[in-house]
Amino acid sequence: MEPVRAALIGLGLVVEQIHLPAITMAPEIVLVAGCDPRPERRAWATSQAMRAVYGEVAQMLAAERPQLVIIATPPDTHAALCLAAVDAGADVLCEKPFATTLEEADRIVAAARAARRNVVVNNQYRHMQTYRAAHEAIARGDFGRPYLIQAWQQMFHLPSDEKNWRAGLVRSTLFEFGSHPLDLFAFFFGAQATSITAHMPRVRDDTRADVLVQATLRYPDERLATLLMNRISAAPARYLEMRIDCERASLRLSFGGVARASVEWSRAKRRPVVRASLVRGGEARVEQNGRSRVLARDMAEARPMATAAILRAMARDILEQRTSTDAIEHARSTLRTVLAGYDSASSGQTVALA
Repeated sequence: MEPVRAALIGLGLVVEQIHLPAITMAPEIVLVAGCDPRPERRAWATSQAMRAVYGEVAQMLAAERPQLVIIATPPDTHAALCLAAVDAGADVLCEKPFATTLEEADRIVAAARAARRNVVVNNQYRHMQTYRAAHEAIARGDFGRPYLIQAWQQMFHLPSDEKNWRAGLVRSTLFEFGSHPLDLFAFFFGAQATSITAHMPRVRDDTRADVLVQATLRYPDERLATLLMNRISAAPARYLEMRIDCERASLRLSFGGVARASVEWSRAKRRPVVRASLVRGGEARVEQNGRSRVLARDMAEARPMATAAILRAMARDILEQRTSTDAIEHARSTLRTVLAGYDSASSGQTVALA
């Protein structure tokens, strides 16, 4: 069977770091073209021996007729590009966030349904071994019912430090990154949030962006999640840390490189215990009865491989002519939660989502 013909819209750094490596890991896909309005990025793509390079999206879609389009451009272009790709008969993998408003999201969902095309947002973390293994163990009932998830991010990174479109974002941290932890909350709880209460205090005069975000989310069946993202922290950087408390164990999930060593007192063993981790990707640990053990690790940078898993699944759906709007409707619900977070922070009120 012939591989699925894929095309890239946007040829920036995320393509270099994630999409091109992911495509090489997906034998079901062949990259036929790329498109970018910037001459320097088209020159780069040509230097990478890309088959065809275009400066205009419509020209590329008409000439190449790709079956799968990967959108890796700034968020304010996503909705129009998703609609153009679907209208051209392609399935779509779009970088997050896939829309800036719920109205845009609804148009994409409606277009995908009408054209019987799959549109997927690249929230790839759930496909990493660190998170997948934890999810599988929880689903088996190894640790009992999960009832609380805490996630946090700490680093010093103002939007103005960016060299691209992120530098101009005012709705920044929750909008641009927040869909990843929110998607993981839904992944582990098997449900979307029923309400969100968020706070985004302005703690620096030199930025209007949401560089400090705290949110509490309620989920069905008396479950709770908290999210704290601090982009002005002087503490050691932590890209994404997560703790899932279940009835019989607690899981500590770390992503973004782990270099950690500690000596802690174990009440169960009545002596000090040494814990050490050194991985480039991520790690899942089970903490139970005063003991800690490794459940899973991503030894290398995990985003390309996780994106490859999404691409391979999409290619199989194309080849077997399977279509569904489940993925894009889930992404729409996640976007709704993100936008409700801003509404909550602005109004000082809890926003219901059910």
